[in-house]
Amino acid sequence: MDILLAERFRKMMKQSSLKVTMTQLAETTGVSPSQIRYWEKKGYISSEQGEKNQNHLYPISMLYRVCTIKFFLDQGYTLAVAVKKEQEHRELVKLFREFIFSQKLNVKQTGTDKGEIELGKIAEKPNTAVYATIEGGKTELHLRQE
Repeated sequence: MDILLAERFRKMMKQSSLKVTMTQLAETTGVSPSQIRYWEKKGYISSEQGEKNQNHLYPISMLYRVCTIKFFLDQGYTLAVAVKKEQEHRELVKLFREFIFSQKLNVKQTGTDKGEIELGKIAEKPNTAVYATIEGGKTELHLRQE
């Protein structure tokens, strides 16, 4: 992918200003509006609201948060534990996103349903790079001397 285009996507993802209404949030996640209101009252999620009696608007990040909390609730956890697990999950995703955004990944297609992703050089061996191959739904990691 063109480096300028990749930078543009990184910037868009970091600065996303897309918002959804409570109705959209409820329909998308399967969580009832009353649950959403309760979670917001407890401080588990947040919205933006202009003047009084205006619709609550939720950033896209809240959609993921609500969906993840619901996932853990569906697994049988209590709400408090589900929220804690969502926070832990969010931290892991944050680390992964930081890795993805900080890397200058070179992705290339090598055939139909085949590709290669250059992940970067090994710190202790700067002449050795790690790359992944993807083929037929299978991913393998490899080393390449440069």
